[in-house]
Amino acid sequence: MQSPGVTNISQTLHKLKLLTAIVLLVPLAACTIVKPELTEPGHFYVNRYADMVTTNRVTIFEFDSDTTNPKYSANLTLAVTEALRKRHIFAISTLYHADPAWRNLNLSDTSSYSLQELATIRKQLKADAIIFGSITQYQPFPHLTTALRLRMVDLRDGKLIWAIEQVWDSTDKRLEERMKVFFDHEMRSGYRPLDWRLILTSPRAFDKFVAFEIARTLPAVPTSARGPLSSENTKNFRKISHFPKNISQITKKNLKSTTSAAKIVTTDTIYPTES
Repeated sequence: MQSPGVTNISQTLHKLKLLTAIVLLVPLAACTIVKPELTEPGHFYVNRYADMVTTNRVTIFEFDSDTTNPKYSANLTLAVTEALRKRHIFAISTLYHADPAWRNLNLSDTSSYSLQELATIRKQLKADAIIFGSITQYQPFPHLTTALRLRMVDLRDGKLIWAIEQVWDSTDKRLEERMKVFFDHEMRSGYRPLDWRLILTSPRAFDKFVAFEIARTLPAVPTSARGPLSSENTKNFRKISHFPKNISQITKKNLKSTTSAAKIVTTDTIYPTES
């Protein structure tokens, strides 16, 4: 049997432990829990040396499509246009393949352009840059999947400003949190009982989600005012004088005059590289 003195000491130590626990928990209760920002979607590249300050007018060419759905190209192009307009980075217009102005450009190859073609595009469209590319995969059933490759090129000097290459697969669990963010910001209410899960079943809602993710990879401020931007977390950008031939072959003259470029890998990634 413990003596009264030992019992009192044990009770005192127990009270001290409880008091210590309360003291430690009080600051935590007053703290604000901040939800970590979601990582940027996919693989993209922004040229830190590009002149975004004077890039005021941008035209999006209807995306080329390797899919069997002829209407999907125009639908996704429209969704991306609307998403970019919401960013208010620059004035934006869209040029579809059925437009007479597109036929007037008489472009033989829509995957790359020479400096002369870029000059002609700038003169006729009165734009500073163009966004173009292709839809490499589209699957509405049994689950929604979209893959594309886009580039933004300065019409004044032929430099690559921005590029993205990514696959969006609705079965990818990593997309769910980003879908919820998109739904809360862009759709919010009126879609019960599905709510954000509507994106998993509606091709139109899925297109808007894809366009939302594409648009938010473009910087909201001039690239000269911020550090290197890349989904690959690269610390240094080094000047290189070439692009892979199978992706972006504008002209040799243009490539030699480019002060900064990005390596675009055709499989899954777009990222800066060292020469």
